[in-house]
Amino acid sequence: MRVNEFYTYFAAFTCNIGAISVTSHIGFTSPTQKELIDKNILNSYTLPIFASIGILTRMIATLILPMLVHFNISINTLIIIHCLVGWTGWMLVITAESAVLLIIGVALVGYYTGIAVVFIFTYIPEIALDNQRRVLSGAFGFVVRIGMFLAFLFGIWIPFRWLAVVGIIQICMFCILLTFLPTSPVQLIARGLDDRARNILVHLHGRNVNVEKEIRKIKLSTVSKDISLREYFQVLTDWKCLKPFLTILMLGFFKEFGGHIVMISFSTKILETQQAMDAKVAALFYPTFLIAGAIVCICLLNRCKMKWLIIVASSLQAISHLSMSIYYLIIENHSHCLIQQSSVCHLMSIWPTFNIALFAFAFALGWGLVYFSLMGLMLTVHREFSSAISDAVSNLSAYLMLLVFYYMLINIGGFATFLMFSILRIIAIIFVYFAIKI
Repeated sequence: MRVNEFYTYFAAFTCNIGAISVTSHIGFTSPTQKELIDKNILNSYTLPIFASIGILTRMIATLILPMLVHFNISINTLIIIHCLVGWTGWMLVITAESAVLLIIGVALVGYYTGIAVVFIFTYIPEIALDNQRRVLSGAFGFVVRIGMFLAFLFGIWIPFRWLAVVGIIQICMFCILLTFLPTSPVQLIARGLDDRARNILVHLHGRNVNVEKEIRKIKLSTVSKDISLREYFQVLTDWKCLKPFLTILMLGFFKEFGGHIVMISFSTKILETQQAMDAKVAALFYPTFLIAGAIVCICLLNRCKMKWLIIVASSLQAISHLSMSIYYLIIENHSHCLIQQSSVCHLMSIWPTFNIALFAFAFALGWGLVYFSLMGLMLTVHREFSSAISDAVSNLSAYLMLLVFYYMLINIGGFATFLMFSILRIIAIIFVYFAIKI
């Protein structure tokens, strides 16, 4: 029995997205960043920039890609060119002995990651059939969680410089895959090459599959390459396109608006307050419970409304933030009393770890996979622009919130910081309840 070639490409893309996930989080979220602090390469002021600059350049990349696609250049060629940027970035990360070069390397890696991720999350929905997109996008989200887990796990035992080699290997894998990849059906139809697009879909899925429905959907959602960039951006003034796009945009904001913060700051705080081995074990709580939440979400994805998954997940995240604000309130005002009570001291030491687990589970349960699924369903809204802008807003939100979080934590303390973020999370719940019908 012939295996549809689509699943072969999907498996290859899954390996790449998992590898990108590993390399995106290595050194930024795992305990390996402590090595850079110990060697005086990073300090309390350069660490937030190091941890977030890749998110900012990823946001820039997601805005640049749809503009490049507008020109008559093969998307495969564009991505291969950007792979050289990623390779250069990883070489700087491996060899840099100063904070400036290290940050430049991370910035280049972030740019490449943005290009690669937007390409993967738009290409797979194009070549997938309508009834496949939600499950396949959910599978992508699950593999991302596995990659994050491996980033933390590798970060415990392997020196930081050696970890970056994984990033170079991933880029080589990606380049090999791109040389065999069929041209995007959306690009072909935009150029008027309907027959070639139809042949590619038939080749991927088999002759027994009717691809005409997919061809019609792509035609409805594709902007001609002959129009100007100004007209291209004006397409979203159509309310039918604008409404789902704004939904994705706001979901992207609320999704990223807490994930990176907790992922980086909690693991860093644990490293500062606990013994080395305890810190390594505690750091694994985040990716472990991400995987648990992802598994539960896959089970519920076709049984529950996405709206309620998001509301439940946001509620758990708000509880996690409120719990941490109480933790800091106690620590900041009664630390001298707690030192004399061993049982209370033990409780306070595991409190942050519990919150890591709760937040990670909630994040994967509602926001991670639901967002990936919605991205897969966005084919009807001009894919390059809507996907790139929503991802860019997500990453810009993460970048700004991460910097705000770091410097608030340093200057005004943990209680006020986590209290503010819990209030913003409650606002997210209200928005989802009244504004989204999914």
